[in-house]
Amino acid sequence: MTAAEISHEYPLAKQLDSELWSENFALAMSDTINEISMLYSIGTWYDDTSIWREKLSIQMPDGHILIGRNYGRNTGGSVVSGALSRYEIIEHEKQVRMQWNGPVWSHSFDELMTRGFNGGLARNLNLDVHFEATTPIWDMKKDGQKDKTGITGAMHTEQLGRCHGSLRYNGQNWAISKALSCRDHSRGKRDFAPYKTHCWINGEFENGRAFQLYAAEIYGLDGPALSSATVIEDGVHYPATITHVEFISGHDDYRKRQTIGLESAIGKMQIEVTRVRSCLPVSVVTPFEAQAGIIKDRDYGLIFDETVDLLWNGHTGLGWSERGWSKKLG
Repeated sequence: MTAAEISHEYPLAKQLDSELWSENFALAMSDTINEISMLYSIGTWYDDTSIWREKLSIQMPDGHILIGRNYGRNTGGSVVSGALSRYEIIEHEKQVRMQWNGPVWSHSFDELMTRGFNGGLARNLNLDVHFEATTPIWDMKKDGQKDKTGITGAMHTEQLGRCHGSLRYNGQNWAISKALSCRDHSRGKRDFAPYKTHCWINGEFENGRAFQLYAAEIYGLDGPALSSATVIEDGVHYPATITHVEFISGHDDYRKRQTIGLESAIGKMQIEVTRVRSCLPVSVVTPFEAQAGIIKDRDYGLIFDETVDLLWNGHTGLGWSERGWSKKLG
């Protein structure tokens, strides 16, 4: 592995100072034993790229959603950090550790969907999870796909794996083990002004096969602006064509089942979402910023991040689905 390839996985030592530039890392986790789902993201702030914004949403076993949101300047080397979180690349293309130690706020899903994130009483969360890869990294750029959206921060690198660790909140402890996870990294311009809709879904089946998919549409362009997918078997990526994808188009489309069609060198797949286990609502605005729940005072895009049960050719699986939509933001 070359130094350039290794450095691509780490945050840039010096961020670009150009309009709408953004570097972003994310970790999604589905713990079906404890019924805990998490979405963590950290990225450079549009107004000053030396500042990193860190966001956390966790659906707890009782259904409430914990929200964390901070800004800071603690990133360096293999560590991405804003204020209260730490995302460290432990081993290139294999292991990551993510920690959060600090206040979070608790809201119900209905509160987030009707009045948005309003803060209030905060309590301490101590989260420490270790990601270990189960598949090779998927580098969307190497598939020869082009991103015509301008919303994704250039083509992503992603990887499926499992998380283990611990979560402590409000006097209770949870041990996390073998939680399905996906990590993500991107660098580039993020202009959400033309954003219309997208589907980002991935999953693993009990027989070992896995898949990853990203599709998007924007206003002003007919047809897909981004359509990229891969099927993974025995540690090998097989670039796939998306033959069927279902987008959402409204606020009421949360927990909505879907069907995905893929075709690759190892055959066709029809993947069904049979159950939605959890749902984290997230709003996006332009310049790029994300917030839990709706936003009342401006136009926004609404995204639902969900843990989903999957079925393909008689094989059951678990996945992470993110679908969103918006009226034109710019």
